[in-house]
Amino acid sequence: MNRAGLSRRLVLAGSAGLVLPGLALAQDPVPAAPDHSGRGVVEVEIDGQPGLRFALDTAASASVLSADMVSRLGLTVGGEIEMHTVVGRERVPWVRAGEIRSGAMHRQGARLALGDRRGLLGLDGLLGLDLLAGQRLEFRFRGRQRASIGRPRIEEQGFLAAERPRVRFTPPVVREPDGVAEDLMVVDARVRGRPVRAVIDTGAEVSLINPVLAAEAGARDLVLRNSDTGQAVQSPTGRATAARPMVVDAVRLGDMVLDRLGVLMGDFYIFRHLGLADRPAMLLGVDVLGVFSRVVIDLHDGELLMEI
Repeated sequence: MNRAGLSRRLVLAGSAGLVLPGLALAQDPVPAAPDHSGRGVVEVEIDGQPGLRFALDTAASASVLSADMVSRLGLTVGGEIEMHTVVGRERVPWVRAGEIRSGAMHRQGARLALGDRRGLLGLDGLLGLDLLAGQRLEFRFRGRQRASIGRPRIEEQGFLAAERPRVRFTPPVVREPDGVAEDLMVVDARVRGRPVRAVIDTGAEVSLINPVLAAEAGARDLVLRNSDTGQAVQSPTGRATAARPMVVDAVRLGDMVLDRLGVLMGDFYIFRHLGLADRPAMLLGVDVLGVFSRVVIDLHDGELLMEI
């Protein structure tokens, strides 16, 4: 069994990532440069225009494009759709791309919700489960961090050799005709020995917990050097809700146990939307996944593989 302390990852020191489909610390500035929060970012091509930078977000049921890209890409707003974000239920405009590509992912006629670049932390957008379902995602968190989208395949024999931490989940299904993912990537975890339902969120730098988990796990307040940091989270539209920085111990995922994990606690809408308001629940971000050197998410077979 391996343990990793707070010092192993940058926790609550900067912006958070995106959660269904966007989570960001409301007071933090938007980075002008490409995102460096540790999230998986890939290059995307839309209608023949390459070089766009999108986050891979496994807790987003729909993909999002920054609104300032609409005219640049020659797209037309087609109406409004309803998004369920960490903050609440929001209606936002949408556009339809003729063709969108990234790695093994190639879709035609994909619908993209429109967000705000500040809520997207300076990126051009995010790829949610509506486009990632059935794909194989790989994240490398050591050295030159990178992410990629590949086709499902059997993992090579050399992967983890004697130790192969694996967590199973139900693969997400995309609902037609609107093309939104019906389910998120929910796995079983434990916090201080208590069973917890955890949503794997590759778009968030900082993990979230609900008040039930905070009470049952004896979470402690986390005093930050900058009192303005980590007090709220916001959706891709800029709408914000309050958050409370806290610390939890003995967070277990597979065979990995983390102590002194900094999290944001709140009565977030997303937990109510998922039916998890009355039981211990959390969204696990890259502050947890980044403890591993390599993470593979097979969205076809429903398997999370972690390399220490």
